[in-house]
Amino acid sequence: MKEFADSPTELVADVDCTAAGKSLCKANGIKGYPSLKWGDPSNLETYKGGRSYIALKKFVDENLKPVCSPENIDLCDDD
Repeated sequence: MKEFADSPTELVADVDCTAAGKSLCKANGIKGYPSLKWGDPSNLETYKGGRSYIALKKFVDENLKPVCSPENIDLCDDD
């Protein structure tokens, strides 16, 4: 998705689980193809929504937002 190519907060990428990406796929529990994962890189969730561009774009716009981190301290709770 070229639309997200320069985004500082959203990454849309593809991995070939049958070649160089095999270990990455195994580490993230990919067992069938195509599989879509989203969320915190250390705790990815399985995407279960529609596969059309419109459905994916809507999901990205509603769910992939900056979160509390050293780069986004202003998004953190006081706790």
